Formats: sequence, structure tokens, C-alpha cells
Amino acid sequence: MTKQKKLIEDEKDDIKSENNLESEADAIAEDKADGVEDDYEPDPSAYYKSLQSVVTYEDDEYIYQSKLNDKIDEIFQKSRWTIISPSKKIPKDLIPLIFQDILKELENTEFTMVEKFVAICDYTAINYQKAYESIHMKYKEIIVQEIDKKYGVLSKKGIKKIF
Repeated sequence: MTKQKKLIEDEKDDIKSENNLESEADAIAEDKADGVEDDYEPDPSAYYKSLQSVVTYEDDEYIYQSKLNDKIDEIFQKSRWTIISPSKKIPKDLIPLIFQDILKELENTEFTMVEKFVAICDYTAINYQKAYESIHMKYKEIIVQEIDKKYGVLSKKGIKKIF
């Protein structure tokens, strides 16, 4: 609920700032009409900022993710699974086989196992939890180790090995 309140407050602030910009522009126009010269010029970037989206993506990150998504699409289209539409519900018993085929093709790429896992789930519209439960144990171990390396969850609790 607090996120919604924050979004509403941010929206109100944006509306106030837009109204302030409009009133400043109106005041300048009136001064010029009255013959009053002022050296003040409104900041043109302020208008652009009000048009800018709240969500911004880093270009490098976007290109990196697009490259992974394109690679997964290419692998999926060349695989034996092309008869299955990724937008249709995939049977649970085929999930580990699909993951195994795609992950095998992506083995020697610069992407992490977590990135691969998430991208495949998104591409095939499979729930993350359902996919994680279905994939092979060696992939689960790699995913857990990468997450531990990044966030230190296991080492904080003194866990050495999960499986």
C-alpha cells in the first residue's frame, strides 16, 4: 500500500512542477507583452524531464538482455521444440527437456545461469517456481551458487552445500 501512496505523491509532485513551469512561461509571456525584458530563460531540459518516463533502461543492459533473448529465440526455433508454441502452456514433463536443450546451447556464453534461467522462463511463459522445481539438479546447484556469490545468503547462515 505504501508503494501506491508513494506513486500517487510522485504523480502529484509531477503535476505541481508542470503547473509551475506553465505559470512561469505564462508570466514571461505577459512580461514580454507588457514590454518588460527579463534575462531569465526557462530551462528547456525541465520540459523534457516532465515528458521522460519514470522507468529508464541503461542502453548496455538493454542490448545485453536483447542479445540473450535473441539467442534463446534462435536456439528454440532450431530445436525440436519448434512445434510447441512458446505462448502455449508447456506440459510439465517437457520443461526439464526444453531447459536442458536450451541451456546446453547457451553453455559457453557470457550470460550467467540465473540470467539464462529467467530469460528462458520469460520466453516460454513458465512460472519461475514451476520451472525451478522441474529443472535438473545440476542447474539448480549452479543457480543457487551464483545467487550465494552475489548476495551471500548461504554463507551468512553457514550452509556449505544444499544438494
